[in-house]
Amino acid sequence: MPSVKLPLLALALAMTASHPVVADDPAIDLKLFGKHEIEGGLSTCHLAFWQSNKNPEADKYAYLIYMPFDQDGVPLPAVVEIGTEKIALTESARGDFDPPSRLGYRLYSSTDHETHMLVRIEEAVVTGSLQTVGKATVTVVRPDLPPFVAGAKGVIGCPGASAPETAAAVPSEPVSDEGAAAGGPSPYTGPVGLPLAPPVLLASISDVPDAVRREIATYAPDQCSEPETLAYPGQRYVVNDNFILWEVPCFLGAYQGTSIFALTQNPPADWATILSLPNPPALEGENNAQMMNPEVFAEKGVFISTSLGRGEGDCGTYQVFRLMDAPGETLEFQLMEYREKVNCDGVQSEPSEWPLQFQPGE
Repeated sequence: MPSVKLPLLALALAMTASHPVVADDPAIDLKLFGKHEIEGGLSTCHLAFWQSNKNPEADKYAYLIYMPFDQDGVPLPAVVEIGTEKIALTESARGDFDPPSRLGYRLYSSTDHETHMLVRIEEAVVTGSLQTVGKATVTVVRPDLPPFVAGAKGVIGCPGASAPETAAAVPSEPVSDEGAAAGGPSPYTGPVGLPLAPPVLLASISDVPDAVRREIATYAPDQCSEPETLAYPGQRYVVNDNFILWEVPCFLGAYQGTSIFALTQNPPADWATILSLPNPPALEGENNAQMMNPEVFAEKGVFISTSLGRGEGDCGTYQVFRLMDAPGETLEFQLMEYREKVNCDGVQSEPSEWPLQFQPGE
């Protein structure tokens, strides 16, 4: 969804500055609620914010707002509890502040416009399709009452089996250990590529060289439709004295994100090139630069792309690439593994275990 700059966001923040979390005068009777009160339980993919001093796994009442996504990643109405009412909210606007662009504001409103909830995300880490929020401020606004303000933590995306309270423990800077940028050791054990230096975080689009941005705007505008905004934090990797590899995030949805990878000189100058992703023989001729839910294993020069068919994660494609030298004094991705599960049957398994469709030499 495109970012929106709204005076309402600034007004709501201004109103919250002088009010404590709990007002002594007539106030918004916001209630915390627990998983046991969510009809059908937590969905696989969802947005949830809970009071920062609560643990939704251990405390019976912790949640401030909960919004499920359906199996196709479409957001369903969110719910909050005020007094004895369960009020449905829908997202009505977003606003960014820089840096970094993954942070910002989300505004949720009831259909009668009597209840508004403003979420200000202040600290977050994105791993694949999951945004883990370590610090946020939730402000509830209703007519003729002081705003209710609470510190919060939360998740946006598909936490899977991970416990939500891990938000506080996620580091805010990338770690240089093998597999850290991808959240763990690689499930791929085949031939590796050119090793990369540890990643350096890109906080905003201004960290991306102009040559890379021009290349994307010229050759991949349909695959990176908002190159002026980072959908989530990008990274850069020094390959050697000649090249730097740039990951430029393009899109972040309910359960999937995409990045484009590009090369520049080291240090960057006026030259850049986008690295295309090779397809298996059956799909040759389809030009693609987007890596879905990219996982980068820097020390091995290995990249994993997982494209989910739907939010349940029970189907899709899984590809492994390695970075290698190429003719003409440049670099390229080589496809090392292509797996696909076509049947969205509700049976979840690791994408690295989906049916193998292609490996080099087969």
